[in-house]
Amino acid sequence: MGEVLASENYSTEALMLMLFRTAQGRKSWDLEDIAVEGRCGLLEAEEAVNRLKALGLLIPAPGSDSGYTTVQPTHALSRLLALEDTLTEQWYLGRKKRQAAAAELMKRFSLHDESTSARIDVLATPSEVNQFLEESASRAQDLERAMHPGGVPPVELIDDMLLRDTEALRRGVRLQGIYAHHLTSIPYLMGYLTDVAREGADVRLADALPLRMILIDSSTAFLPLDPHDSSAGAFAIRSPEMVRSLSAIFAFHWSAAVPLGAARPQECAELALTPEERVSVRMMAMGAKDEAIARHLGVSTRTLSRMISRMLDRLGVETRFQAAAKLTHAGVLKASSTPAA
Repeated sequence: MGEVLASENYSTEALMLMLFRTAQGRKSWDLEDIAVEGRCGLLEAEEAVNRLKALGLLIPAPGSDSGYTTVQPTHALSRLLALEDTLTEQWYLGRKKRQAAAAELMKRFSLHDESTSARIDVLATPSEVNQFLEESASRAQDLERAMHPGGVPPVELIDDMLLRDTEALRRGVRLQGIYAHHLTSIPYLMGYLTDVAREGADVRLADALPLRMILIDSSTAFLPLDPHDSSAGAFAIRSPEMVRSLSAIFAFHWSAAVPLGAARPQECAELALTPEERVSVRMMAMGAKDEAIARHLGVSTRTLSRMISRMLDRLGVETRFQAAAKLTHAGVLKASSTPAA
């Protein structure tokens, strides 16, 4: 065999094939012997041996004369595929762990720049909103302000709300709340408002409010993710600058609201408005379209149109502008709410 090999000069691929064919009878895998047989350098001989090992065709066998044994290509391929499956499965398991760690990191820790004063957290579920509100309210030191355009809390939460508000009042925290007037038609909610006002909270009523808002001291604000669906979650905002701007909005509606229990304007029978009609007229006077008014009241535009028609007939007018002007003149609406002629 040595005389035949001496007459040939092998490439790396040919040297690999020669070594594999002669592996069973080979007594030595010494690189110098292989280099002589293949008429190549030591580096080429080493590369050929290493490639056979990498392909799984040559594996260590300490009990053999040469120290190695060969594996049939089909078996080597099966081993490589099995190893690939194992490594792939381990990678997927590792990815699941990394994804779970990332999700926990985003849920439990706020990823924000500590050097900035603003911080916004998204509270995606009602339970997260309630928990955050409980914790923030328990830390309130001076003032809590709330604006509720609608959305009736379940009756089973009323006692907890009253206890929480009473505890805050006893700590010296001032409570200011603006509620949509139509909410007072719900007996248990009206009872809650009366009780919390008796404990010292300042409660006012308004015919129309833009969205739900809760401000705690001068640093924390809660706004809904969807102004038309408070159950969809909320933004928790920690920013004195943002709270300062939102406080101006709250103050605007606070000044226009009336204290709970205050006498409403004296109206004759034809000028008496239902809460829904009062909201509709005020929103129309501020330029809101029928779609927005209907969405705010939770009715269809067709139902809203019929309600407005009945109101116009009762007032004895033909247009919405005439209705707003008549109601303003009677003191039912504030002059600032009527549109320009």
